[in-house]
Amino acid sequence: MSRYFISTTNGHEVEGVELSGRGALRALLGRTLTAILHDECAIDGSKECSARAYDEDGKLVMRARATIDITDQ
Repeated sequence: MSRYFISTTNGHEVEGVELSGRGALRALLGRTLTAILHDECAIDGSKECSARAYDEDGKLVMRARATIDITDQ
């Protein structure tokens, strides 16, 4: 198990989360970005969000970005 710390525009996690590996981290980042888009889009119409994951040594190990685009036709 490895401990990862997630950083978004909403803040930086200080306790971290223990995950089994990169696949679990990828899934967590996907769920995190989905939740942020859901919440922020409803509040202020945000269309893009991002997150970064750091290991216990502070090394950036993964980045994720999500964008939603809704266009009237």
